Amino acid sequence: MDQRRMIARAKPTSKIRVVSSLDFYAQAASAVLGQYGQVTAVINSPSVDAESFEPTTHTAKQVAKADVIIENGLGYDDWLGKVVAANGQEKRTINVGTDLMHRQVGENPHIWYNPQTMPRLVAQMVARFSRLQPEHKATFKRNADRYLKTLSSWKKTIKQLKRMSHHQSVAVSEPVFNDTLSAVNLKVTDNHFARAVEEGTDPSPADIAKLTRDFKQHRVALWVVNTQNSQPIVNSMTKQARRYHIPVVQVTETLPSNQSYAHWMTNELNQVKTALEEDNQHGKQ
Repeated sequence: MDQRRMIARAKPTSKIRVVSSLDFYAQAASAVLGQYGQVTAVINSPSVDAESFEPTTHTAKQVAKADVIIENGLGYDDWLGKVVAANGQEKRTINVGTDLMHRQVGENPHIWYNPQTMPRLVAQMVARFSRLQPEHKATFKRNADRYLKTLSSWKKTIKQLKRMSHHQSVAVSEPVFNDTLSAVNLKVTDNHFARAVEEGTDPSPADIAKLTRDFKQHRVALWVVNTQNSQPIVNSMTKQARRYHIPVVQVTETLPSNQSYAHWMTNELNQVKTALEEDNQHGKQ
């Protein structure tokens, strides 16, 4: 056998190991790497809360072996940052919130709802992976382009809604979906109520009364509810929205089971489209 072929077989190219805190970032990494990578999502179930997750010894070992680590940042997955710091792996980490979206801790951490996030992350992954395996740079770029095309329907709907919306006011149970709402020129008007819910405290009676009036007088075009939050006040306000015929848009903070990121984003945005069509029709009557 040719000696060079023997050497090639004896030393196959090792796969790039990626660990991501969140499964939808892991989906993108897997798509870009293709056969040249091994990707692990620490949070891979919609029932697991990333903000309260406690890493295990197994998690720490996975992170220690990773060539690239993807962290959401902004306080959302601090546990991963602590594991990274303990292993001295900061230079291997992509912090999506601060490095790519240029936000600070205290700002909205739900950045995956921003249409700019995935394109920026994918570009950064191509650069990182290409430095590790320059011989596969063209493949990584081709895979990245193919992945970004899966987001085209979502981006198309965003453009449609920008034209359809008239900077209407909307209300949200908490600021999970705000980046998408902003992208289609909709204005959240119950920030104080939403912040209280996000922090696990009771909204003030004044905030509740204001939101109820907004529903009753149709001052908001829609109500966005995070269905993973079962606080009684959230359920109560959803009932109030339906009582006054305010369209309800249901979103989740985590990726639903057996769905792609693109499908998840598009499905939720289509609910907004339907709600705006209802609101615009109501305004003509």
